Amino acid sequence: ESFFINSTTLPKEELLRQAQYLVNQYESYLNENPKDVNGLILFGKFLKKTGHPEDAFSKFWQADLLDPNIAVTKQQIGNFFVEHGRVIEAFPFFIHATRLEPNEPSYHYDLGNFIYIFEEQLSSVDHNENLGKLMHQSFKHAANLKPEDFDYQLRFAQSFFDFNHSNLNDGLVTWEKLLTNFSNKTKEETDYIKLGIAKMLIKLNKQEDALNLLSSVQTKSLFHSKDILI
Repeated sequence: ESFFINSTTLPKEELLRQAQYLVNQYESYLNENPKDVNGLILFGKFLKKTGHPEDAFSKFWQADLLDPNIAVTKQQIGNFFVEHGRVIEAFPFFIHATRLEPNEPSYHYDLGNFIYIFEEQLSSVDHNENLGKLMHQSFKHAANLKPEDFDYQLRFAQSFFDFNHSNLNDGLVTWEKLLTNFSNKTKEETDYIKLGIAKMLIKLNKQEDALNLLSSVQTKSLFHSKDILI
């Protein structure tokens, strides 16, 4: 970690010297301890951060072969496949990460985002309805595991619009909680949440309530979205 902390202040030549030294240290250690899974993972992370994704993938793959029950390894392999356009191959690795560490919210959050971005490509291996449900549930798990995280709560709320078979009443409650549970929001964030609540009210055929709420949205950058809902 100290290498990366100092990387912005050291001259390029010194940075390269230290990086090569660390690579030599990792390689020397792994030559003597080729089955040290943690060593392989740490080396893989270092190689990835220093711009060597192929070499990093090789270390993560070796680690996964030695111990297929480590979530972070699955996540790193999945990320590599995504970065190289191999979406179908990445899918099971992201799923396995959530199953190996079901209480880690970031794995569920990443799985939800992965499905949302690549749903069309993933439809060749599963039905869109199943994918949408898994995406929605993934964001729900992340939100439940980390209720103090605004981004997780917001993404879960948004997923009620991304999945056509979601429970609209639950969606309304989720959006309303964003207003009441987080006090340090900006005016723009507050108005954005109001738009989300209004959209949910419209879906629930509560147009008058939606119009009353929309009248309080004053952020100019959101006026176009406001007008569409009106």
